[in-house]
Amino acid sequence: MELVEKVIAWYSQRLLAERRAGADRQALGELAARRQACVEDRDRLQDADARETARLAALYAARLKDLESPAS
Repeated sequence: MELVEKVIAWYSQRLLAERRAGADRQALGELAARRQACVEDRDRLQDADARETARLAALYAARLKDLESPAS
């Protein structure tokens, strides 16, 4: 759950920065949709079995690494 929360926080910060920079609606909508998908994954973790939890942990570890890389 911690990894998912970190990715949600990354998207939240990025949304705020993009709004302040005057990003277009499409870019903001895409970021908001990605953030919302993370929120839904976080909510699913409440009832997830060990296999799904491990799958999401691996997915979010990789996503966080990509998001935090200098190219992102």
